Amino acid sequence: MERKISLSDLRKAVDEAYEAVKSEKEGTINPRNIGAEAGKFGISVALPDGTVINKADTDVKAPMGSIMKVPLSSILFSQNTVAEVVKKSGTCPCHKMPEKPKGLGFSAHGIRAFSAIEPTGDPESKWNLYENRMIDLMGSAPELDDKVYEYLVKEAADTKLTDTLAADGYYLYDDASLAINLYLKALAMKASTEQLAKMGATIAADGVNPFSGNVVFDGAITQNIVGLMAAKGPHKMNTPWLVSTGIPAKTSFGGSILGIIPGTMAIAAYAPELNPAGVSVKAAQAIREIATRLNLSVFASSRVKFVND
Repeated sequence: MERKISLSDLRKAVDEAYEAVKSEKEGTINPRNIGAEAGKFGISVALPDGTVINKADTDVKAPMGSIMKVPLSSILFSQNTVAEVVKKSGTCPCHKMPEKPKGLGFSAHGIRAFSAIEPTGDPESKWNLYENRMIDLMGSAPELDDKVYEYLVKEAADTKLTDTLAADGYYLYDDASLAINLYLKALAMKASTEQLAKMGATIAADGVNPFSGNVVFDGAITQNIVGLMAAKGPHKMNTPWLVSTGIPAKTSFGGSILGIIPGTMAIAAYAPELNPAGVSVKAAQAIREIATRLNLSVFASSRVKFVND
């Protein structure tokens, strides 16, 4: 079953969501988000046909934070079968690993994911693979925020991140310092909402970049990438994210949120002020508003198609 929504209704929903949320004053900026300007707010929507709708501060670049796991997972699913990814993550009962350390301040699973990228023992090749994947997905290069990266490196050193992982027996597939450094670098890469939305649209279009026409990955793994987003998305909010929006998403300490509905759309929103769960207050509300106004959900029985008026 297919449901059609006009592009004018989509633009209207974006405009109305922006107006409904722009005066929100709640939230604080994460100390890691060095140089962030309070009050900035932008929304970008990108469709698998190459349509892009931008509203307000969509050119502001913010640290990708945990959104970096989206392009990273596309590499892992390209290099491994789904069963192998599950096994390497340590969540498979057939290959039980020690539980991840508590209170790290960083994602142990994100570090393990970088360690699992091939080739082993070659940080330059690993990083080139990751950086080129981001460029292929977005169609443009994100930027490394040196100040944020230095802050994260110091934080990791101060909290003895490497020692904690080793002491707890947390299994990695490559050298710990190598994997941690690549992970921290990825967290500090900056992207705008337009770049994030274009990355999401490439995933929504089964791995074909709608703007370049290039095939980035095998479209069969789109469901796995988005499934992982749904499973590991923002879950610490008072209102369950997937229940209230129906859009699998990843968030960043920088204030960005990226949501993807395969075959339909990608939406990215940004505002640096975060709630206690570490999720952008305005960005979350804006995406929820748009999903509600257009009755969008990855769990709906009907597939949405956006059409010209």
